[in-house]
Amino acid sequence: MPEPGQLSVNDRVLLHLSRFASDIPPETHPQEATQVGIAAAVGISRTHVPRAVRNLIKDGLAEEHQGRVEGHERRMSVYVVTPEGLRRAEQLWREMAETSCAVLTGDKTVEMSGKQIEENLGKKGALAAVSRMKDGIVRVDDPRRAPVRALQGAPAKELFFGREEELRFLDRFMDSNARFAVLLASKGFGATALARRFADEQEEADLLWVALSPRTTVEDIEKELKAFAATVDPKATKASDALDLPDALIVFDDYFSLGEEVVEFFGSIVETPGSTKVLVTAREEMPAYDWFYQKRHVDAGAVQVLRIKGLDEKSAMRLLGNVSRAVL
Repeated sequence: MPEPGQLSVNDRVLLHLSRFASDIPPETHPQEATQVGIAAAVGISRTHVPRAVRNLIKDGLAEEHQGRVEGHERRMSVYVVTPEGLRRAEQLWREMAETSCAVLTGDKTVEMSGKQIEENLGKKGALAAVSRMKDGIVRVDDPRRAPVRALQGAPAKELFFGREEELRFLDRFMDSNARFAVLLASKGFGATALARRFADEQEEADLLWVALSPRTTVEDIEKELKAFAATVDPKATKASDALDLPDALIVFDDYFSLGEEVVEFFGSIVETPGSTKVLVTAREEMPAYDWFYQKRHVDAGAVQVLRIKGLDEKSAMRLLGNVSRAVL
């Protein structure tokens, strides 16, 4: 049980979602209603969100829907409080209003009640601050670091159509306990474009894109990993630190025809525990001896694999039509 003046992760998520409660379902939901948005707003790892929302849903306090999300073209999983959830959130806030908690402002910590926090920040501002409570401390002026977007090695954005099921697969991967997702495709089937589209949608995640080629060395990869880790966390000193970041995604693009040392390097990192999600695009014609993962990794759920096929006819026609108009 949380100490007096503190809240459980479930309660903090509920308070956060209560800020967006509406009698009329919105046409588009805020980013904060998605799992990645909840993680960023509440200040927890994305890997902790599924359990919290499952518990809220089990208790009848929240529901999962498929809906449009601001800034995204496709429908995504969003979470909304139920009438019972809103009543529970209001009860929690009434209790917090009369409870004293530690509040950090600048470099000074003072004792304040929830009511006093609300007087200073307004109701929604107070809910946002309290839902980000960490170690029993409410930070009322806690600036959020902008996500790191290391996309220098990524290809330019391209016209993109279809691939809804493939994008849902990647959504499920991000919400799962798997660390690696592998997109297997023949050359020209769009695995890189799919990875780029998905990476662009991870707006709250720290992101690194590593372009691979037959000339890539382990030293090249480690240099990029080390620089990325140090940018995300100034205390990071090793390349391996990049593989244990709480809300990060690393994309390794075009895993094919690599040197033996690079293959061994990937084989080592798939065995290394960590929090960072890793997405790999790979050629389906890749020789079996170059695979960095094994069947046991897939069976254990550590690696998820999706074979990319050609576009559906409707999406292919839309793509060809847009390309033709662009040429003209």
